[in-house]
Amino acid sequence: MAVFSARRYVVTALFAVVGLALFASVATPAQAQGPTRENLQAHGWSCVEFAPANRWSCFNPGVGRPFPGNPDPAPSYNFLGIDLTTGEFLYTGHLVRQDLYRGQPCAGGDPYVFRALIGYYECVRG
Repeated sequence: MAVFSARRYVVTALFAVVGLALFASVATPAQAQGPTRENLQAHGWSCVEFAPANRWSCFNPGVGRPFPGNPDPAPSYNFLGIDLTTGEFLYTGHLVRQDLYRGQPCAGGDPYVFRALIGYYECVRG
């Protein structure tokens, strides 16, 4: 049980550090509201429209993005959510592949949400 608690702490801390690092790497003083899709794409991020949630999901440079039927799915992805209508930064997100998810809570204690279309559990932190 202590191993699970330590692992959960490490995963939560790592998620928070990665999210802050990603945010800091694309934010500039002129962008007090946060990163923009255009700025992220200019720095190599992969941004895809996710209309049901009215957002752009922008994934780290060089790692691609999840998609249905991917023959070589990554274990996890980190992404930033950007409002589709206003362009405002919404939150950081983390995806864990279905076969690797072990019921761990999302940062802040909320549950991960299963996204069946892509086969990943999703955690968002705003």
